[in-house]
Amino acid sequence: MPNHSANLNLMTKAILSAGDVLHRDFEEIQRLQSSLEGAGKLTRKALTRANNNLVYELSEGRPHYGILNSVSGETEGNDTTRKWLISPINGLMNFTRGNPNWVVSLGMEYKGETVIGVIYFPCENELFKVTKGVGAYSRHMKLRVAPNQKVEDFVVGFDFGFNKDKLSPQKLFDLVNSFAEIKSTGVPSLDLISLACGRFDATLAPEFNDIEIAPAKLLLKESGGLLAPLSQDGNQSKGLVASGFKGFERIRNLVQDCFA
Repeated sequence: MPNHSANLNLMTKAILSAGDVLHRDFEEIQRLQSSLEGAGKLTRKALTRANNNLVYELSEGRPHYGILNSVSGETEGNDTTRKWLISPINGLMNFTRGNPNWVVSLGMEYKGETVIGVIYFPCENELFKVTKGVGAYSRHMKLRVAPNQKVEDFVVGFDFGFNKDKLSPQKLFDLVNSFAEIKSTGVPSLDLISLACGRFDATLAPEFNDIEIAPAKLLLKESGGLLAPLSQDGNQSKGLVASGFKGFERIRNLVQDCFA
């Protein structure tokens, strides 16, 4: 496998710079909560500036790489084996509303597979790094999922953007009552981070953006977690369920039955 340390350093430098600027913008938005329109305008400006800065920094360092961007779409590069995955504000609605649950997310694909991820949580000053086959880290601490295997004791991060036709109120009631506690950050990648850190025991995300969530999925896998789709529609997988390896089979079967 190629040595990815230089790319990891480039990504870390770019994400810290963009994240710190976004954090200052976010503090201004928190002061504007009496004017949602004003907060929305500032959010759009902050998103555009952060996106441009990240694209510039990464493209300067690696001008031949392609880009998959949650804001501006795909740009082909001369190097067809490598692509940057850029999500400047992962949790945009939270950002606009003055909710601190948002992150900046960067990944790198090599031959169609995410092999590096860097995620910055500015409001908590937490930086997460992951390299395939090397491990997942918060600053200098290696991440491991919690060893809990009893689903009834699980603290579960649940993004409630579900299809109401697929999950009836009764099924939802039965599902959430299967766990000890339900949390909702509104950001699937942040839930996966909490799972990788041992703060959650599982996460459920019926809907998500692939570009935004890919680095967090790698972070979870390298911390010992497992993932599966919530449901299958023909050849198309939908959503995800994730947990530590000990309770994975039980929770996977439980939620897949609900979303069938």
